[in-house]
Amino acid sequence: MAGFAATCALAHPGLTDDKVVQHTAHHAMGDAATAFLATLDDDQRKLLVTTLDDEAARTDWSNLPSSMYPRTGLPLSALDDRQRIAFHNLMAAAMSGQGYAEATTIMWIDDLLRGIESERLAKGEVPEDRRAQAEAVMQSRGSGNYWLRFFGEPASARWGWMINGHHFAASFTVVDGRIAFTPLFLGSNPQIVQSGPYAGWRVLDHEMVDGFALFASLDAVQRATALVGPEVTADIFTGKGAKDAPRAALGLSADHMTPDQRERLMELIADFVGFANNDAAKAQLAAVRADGPANIRLAWWGSPDDRGKRFMYRIASPSILIEYTREGQPDGSPSNHVHAIVRDPRNDYGEDWLRRHYTEAPHP
Repeated sequence: MAGFAATCALAHPGLTDDKVVQHTAHHAMGDAATAFLATLDDDQRKLLVTTLDDEAARTDWSNLPSSMYPRTGLPLSALDDRQRIAFHNLMAAAMSGQGYAEATTIMWIDDLLRGIESERLAKGEVPEDRRAQAEAVMQSRGSGNYWLRFFGEPASARWGWMINGHHFAASFTVVDGRIAFTPLFLGSNPQIVQSGPYAGWRVLDHEMVDGFALFASLDAVQRATALVGPEVTADIFTGKGAKDAPRAALGLSADHMTPDQRERLMELIADFVGFANNDAAKAQLAAVRADGPANIRLAWWGSPDDRGKRFMYRIASPSILIEYTREGQPDGSPSNHVHAIVRDPRNDYGEDWLRRHYTEAPHP
């Protein structure tokens, strides 16, 4: 993503330029959405489509399996092959090649996780008093257990759509030719497949490797400032329902980094922002650069040197909030379960462009 970051350094964040740049992406996504809608019957459309004013639906997402957080909308499992292909055309139009690959790999690993958990149940490795819950969770895994919602009609100037399920939730909003793509939640368990024919396959890896490389480039004084906590606790990850919680400015500001370190930081931001199609990502990265180095901070919790131990880092500015955490495994084996989130404190759900304020209830 270094080339992308360098290109974005030349981008102009002006509103007029944004509209011109994103015009093509807006129409490509709208055309793909219209084509997908045309494949649905009336009952499917009723499940899928609500209004752009439906705040409850627009903020109704979670990274939990559906057995723990029931979804509304149209599930992918209800689509036939023709409809699935049309939907994947929409995903490809909304996301970059990198973003599409990460999203579909996350969904595929959910199929893999279902197989792993099914095998554990079949082998009797789950205690009897937990089998019913484990069976329900296992059944809610898989690439079919992702739900779609549309907000408004793609032919209009203002509309949006969302996909959400276990370990993947993405919200796209179009406002007068501009595209907002937050909130965005990405995760995977396992992050790196450990056995079988797919051993070594992985997702969300550059985001981890580049984060550790940035921290490793810091000198002792910088590291002491960036490392704000020795452990990762459940309350520090933003996730669902914490958008409006006040956040103190923590960690090392980019104006206390060298030029090379600042560029590494922007490249790390680009790893996440580059999930969206190039036009939307370019505009978002330009907004982050416009925040200025003094307003961009890197904070780290947990181990900064061992990827097998639990850690989390946060990058925060007025225009971006990125968090990445690698969780410990229940059996005490090295961490191999990741969660990441990308939010725009000013414009989640396109709220700044729509001049609305969306509130969220935390998931259970």
